[in-house]
Amino acid sequence: MTTTRRRVTVEGRELSLLEREGTDPPVLWLHGWGASAATFALPLGLCRTGRRLLALDLPGFGESPRGGEVWTSAGYAELIRRLARQEGWEGASLVGHSYGGQVAIRLAAEPGLELDRLVLCAAAGLRLPAEAGVRTRARLFRLLRAMTAPLPARLSGPARERLRQRLGSADYRAAGEMRPTLVAAVTEDVSDLAARITLPTLIIWGERDPELPPERYGARLSQLIESSALVRFPASGHFPFLDEPGRFAAVLDSFLEARL
Repeated sequence: MTTTRRRVTVEGRELSLLEREGTDPPVLWLHGWGASAATFALPLGLCRTGRRLLALDLPGFGESPRGGEVWTSAGYAELIRRLARQEGWEGASLVGHSYGGQVAIRLAAEPGLELDRLVLCAAAGLRLPAEAGVRTRARLFRLLRAMTAPLPARLSGPARERLRQRLGSADYRAAGEMRPTLVAAVTEDVSDLAARITLPTLIIWGERDPELPPERYGARLSQLIESSALVRFPASGHFPFLDEPGRFAAVLDSFLEARL
């Protein structure tokens, strides 16, 4: 089946997506932070399901312009609801990776869009107690930030930015104009939303995920979503669909085609 890129316009906003032909209702894929629809090119080609597959570039990523908004998961979710209603995607299934999983949790938990089933791959959005190294770095940043407070604004601003660049994550350092969206993403906790999901849900996690270890995050998410099953990929890190693409496609196909 052929995968092509096309553009859609919803309420004056242009969005870019990858589309693999097939039957409706479609399967909508949401990428993680700093990625794009192109991240899913390999699994889109490997999946054998006859369903239409759609991978969206979220605004600010890939080929979808950011616009002037400061985006949040709630803003992305509402845009997707409007797009789905416009395009007739009611009854679609969702696949969300990392931050895309965070957005997908919100879409699945809140009213406004009829969905069939949900796949969460190394989904972000759960705020668990930080590990010791993360807590130490956060305390150090707060201490050094306080030390710069007495400086004049023309000096304290650049000094704080240097601290952020030195102590912040690679994502934070690279975020640029999307930095407010990243801050909103990492401070949000969607645990309560996850606990409200009643859709059949498949949770996929890499055993070697260094960012969101499965024994903490995957296990917690499966506890919160009663209608879920957790599958752990032994040879995968944070990107199971790239580390074990054949296994990922087979598991996804089985879940999408299963009679539930």
